[in-house]
Amino acid sequence: MQPFLGALIVYRQVTWAVAPACAAVVLVFLIREPAIILARQKWVWRAPRPETQQAKRFLAWEIPLLGVAGIALGFVWSLRIVAILGGSAAALTALAVYMTIQNRQRVIWFQALSAAGLGSSALAVCFAIQGSVPVWGWWFWGLHAAHFLTAILVVHVRLDARIAAKRQAPFAIPRQALWAQYAWFAAGAALLTMSMPVYAAGILMSALAHLADLRSIRKPEAVAMPLKQVGLRAMALSIVFTLFVVAGSIERLL
Repeated sequence: MQPFLGALIVYRQVTWAVAPACAAVVLVFLIREPAIILARQKWVWRAPRPETQQAKRFLAWEIPLLGVAGIALGFVWSLRIVAILGGSAAALTALAVYMTIQNRQRVIWFQALSAAGLGSSALAVCFAIQGSVPVWGWWFWGLHAAHFLTAILVVHVRLDARIAAKRQAPFAIPRQALWAQYAWFAAGAALLTMSMPVYAAGILMSALAHLADLRSIRKPEAVAMPLKQVGLRAMALSIVFTLFVVAGSIERLL
């Protein structure tokens, strides 16, 4: 919802199409978990599980509501846009289900696709209000996708560190997680030279926070931090990052 609400702030206006666009974004996100449960019941679990019936009940109202939202958006968006966005969402959801039941959800290329999918909610706002995606909208999407990817990598490093600590096994921070943050930092520095100081400030803040988090993981007390606290910190960082991107986008419009 952060990219979605952030894009609304940039536009500073609302049309009726924003409501079904918001519903579609939320429902696509919610459908993934019950779909994963049903897939596990069919291909992984041998005995019936109680959560399977609950997943069926959720999908029984989520899928029809998503259909209604899609029909409503068809009055505003072209059929091409509905097909592209809807097809992409369906394909990414199916891929997420497959990767999860295969226990491959930590593969980097899949994490990158997931990050891009999360950030694309900003595009739904652009199509709902303007009917197309302006230049700042593509920046809005790309910057959020990159931030989400780097954040996901940090969280997975923390999870791996917790597992290693429980097993009393040695642990080293993966190079790919560090290099992702270095590349993210370099992107922020590059935007400074392109006269995009607000975007650059948001990126540099994000990269430095992630690097500090990775450095703290070497300490036992940091590894033992409750996951709820980890999640709240990550969400707070993402909200601040979105505010930077909102301010940078408004600056580009002025």
